[in-house]
Amino acid sequence: MQNGPARKKTRSTSAVSLALMLAIAVPLSCCGGPSGPISGSTAMAHVDAILAFGPRPFGSDNLGKAADYICAEVDKLGLKALRHEEVHAKEKKLMRNLYCQIDGEDPVNGPILMIGAHYDTKLTEGHDDTAHNFPFVGAIDGTGGPAVLIEVARALKERKAKPKCNVWLYWIDAEESIDWTWNDKRALLGSDAFANWMSKSGTMKRLKAFVLIDLVGSKNIKFDRDGNSDPRLLNLFGTAAEAMGEGARLYAFPTDDEKAAARQQGINWGTTDDHQSFIKRGIPSVLLIDFARRIPAKAGQPPNIDSRYEQWWHTADDNRDAMDSDSLAFAGNLLMQAFPALEAFVTKKKGK
Repeated sequence: MQNGPARKKTRSTSAVSLALMLAIAVPLSCCGGPSGPISGSTAMAHVDAILAFGPRPFGSDNLGKAADYICAEVDKLGLKALRHEEVHAKEKKLMRNLYCQIDGEDPVNGPILMIGAHYDTKLTEGHDDTAHNFPFVGAIDGTGGPAVLIEVARALKERKAKPKCNVWLYWIDAEESIDWTWNDKRALLGSDAFANWMSKSGTMKRLKAFVLIDLVGSKNIKFDRDGNSDPRLLNLFGTAAEAMGEGARLYAFPTDDEKAAARQQGINWGTTDDHQSFIKRGIPSVLLIDFARRIPAKAGQPPNIDSRYEQWWHTADDNRDAMDSDSLAFAGNLLMQAFPALEAFVTKKKGK
């Protein structure tokens, strides 16, 4: 992703399996708020399993292994994991988008609510600048969100009430910029290809809202206000957080001073991320991202440090130790808390 104004070892497979079984048996509540259906420990077990494959840049064998894992976990829930795969014409690499549908009242023709997260990791090898080549597993940036989605799939599948709309859970490939510095032409490739496929297949006209989660799982999690997101959806999630007693975790950033400075420079305070692939096709979309204050200062720049928030973005510090299972639970339970309002948003008739 690109911001507007700025722009260890892993566990063995057997250990991960044991952790997952224990996590299912002993769910945890989310950080500071009421308990909810999402287990942070179960989500963390999924994180461990995916991290065990190592770095997962677009087109890599490791990413293929992660795709197989996600699909297998979705299938275990009694859902059907589906794949949209195609070779990118210019990059000559396979894009692996994954999704599943939780049926609503009309599984074939009914409206769709889509919730997504990217599962590829930043390419941190082969760059001319050696400072950009280092071991990188993308625990928060590319693993936390996908793990939460697996838990959301379980919670929605076990939910007594049938969804009023069809719910697509979407694991996104090729989000990261292949060039180290953000390059619009070499980033968001997976979501753009998926959106094109939805348009051609006729499903895009049924998509009524898209929720994107990114950079999920850091200690002391928060979500920033994204200037590119639909204000109605931003408000919807703000209300959900307040209902959880966690309103302070949403939209503290950008600060009023930062927004004023951006306006003076003629800059829209927004983040370029996978939701852009759907915004440009007219789909109301929202990004929930923990980005502000997570970015280490570049050489020669004054640091923008807040002691409450660790700075790990695109560094080797984005690892398992930087994560908190309660933060994963919070992200998932926020989605579940907002779900009835999202249903109403998606199924609302025009003119009402």
